[in-house]
Amino acid sequence: MDDQVASPELDPNITTIWTTSDTPPPPPSAYVDYTPRHIPPDTPSRHNTNELSLIRQRRTQHYRQLAQQTPGRDNYMDSPIVRRDLGVNPAVVPINVFESRQTHISSLYKRKKEWQTSDFDVGKHLGQGKFGNVYLAREKHARQPVALKILIKKELLDAKVAKFLKREVEIHAHLRHPSILRMYGYFQDDQHVYLVLECASQGSLYGKLEKRGRFDEMTTRQCIYQMANALSYLHTHGIIHRDIKPENILVDGKGKLKLADFGWAVHDRRPRRTTFCGTLDYLPPEMIENKTHNAKVDVWALGVLAYELLVGKPPFEHSEYGDTYHHIVKVKFTFPDHVSSLARDFISLALQYDIRKRSHLSDLVRHPWLQNTFKSVS
Repeated sequence: MDDQVASPELDPNITTIWTTSDTPPPPPSAYVDYTPRHIPPDTPSRHNTNELSLIRQRRTQHYRQLAQQTPGRDNYMDSPIVRRDLGVNPAVVPINVFESRQTHISSLYKRKKEWQTSDFDVGKHLGQGKFGNVYLAREKHARQPVALKILIKKELLDAKVAKFLKREVEIHAHLRHPSILRMYGYFQDDQHVYLVLECASQGSLYGKLEKRGRFDEMTTRQCIYQMANALSYLHTHGIIHRDIKPENILVDGKGKLKLADFGWAVHDRRPRRTTFCGTLDYLPPEMIENKTHNAKVDVWALGVLAYELLVGKPPFEHSEYGDTYHHIVKVKFTFPDHVSSLARDFISLALQYDIRKRSHLSDLVRHPWLQNTFKSVS
């Protein structure tokens, strides 16, 4: 049987960006990550679209070349010369993320002096993001395993996003929710900013999705329910995340999800935002059309996330960013046969072009598809 075409109701007055096949798409935004997520890396197009998408590529090349001076490491980011460049101990310190804590975690918040890198034993490299790298670490006083995110100041300044980092720290450091990664603090030196974060020992939800291909409905419901509750908490406090995706959702040692990376988050009690930011596959129509947006952008992203977890790829993914834009504003996607009718309804309620018709988060939390989560585990 052919894939079923989704038919979320479209606003009859929708303004089409591309009136003819010759009309070019809007130019790339400086604050959108256009890096391919599931498309093979050798696929042409959608590469080098803007400065933001080039930053990680340049950093990777730089550290690979640097690591060649001291070969022998399986992970070039754990080469002593690379680690020295990042300001941390050159040798990888073995750290057990499940080790018993000699002091309570609250002691991480009660320091009377600013941290510096010598206050941490830094272990293996865990991963990298748009502007930095993440290492497993242990705060020496509390003996607490943490994740140390090392951001490079030059990259932040070149990409003109330093102001977003300041806002990220101000927002993230005050958040307290079981499904949101904790930020314990930050410090800096001449070249780097270091964020001290809760350690989520099982890595990203994206990594698990890549290994499995796609999730079953029960697993997906459990993931979406946790993220919906995290977003409800944020929206109640006037915060919009604006970059929901599997890469920004981490998994702790008990398998619980933790929403992370508040780089594009904003606090606004009466949101009428205009910054065109986030990740290409998760952009809502209102951003692409340069309209003001509000917390409903997170509702749209939750729908995209549900689809990606169930199907293994996002609903609007194409190799050309202009084609992705086009399918987003037309809300044009299909459901494979294995997606249930309740899941289709949930996703379609979130992926509405008109934000007035897009479901409220509180309604999605009560949707029968998510409520089946409790029936499955009872």
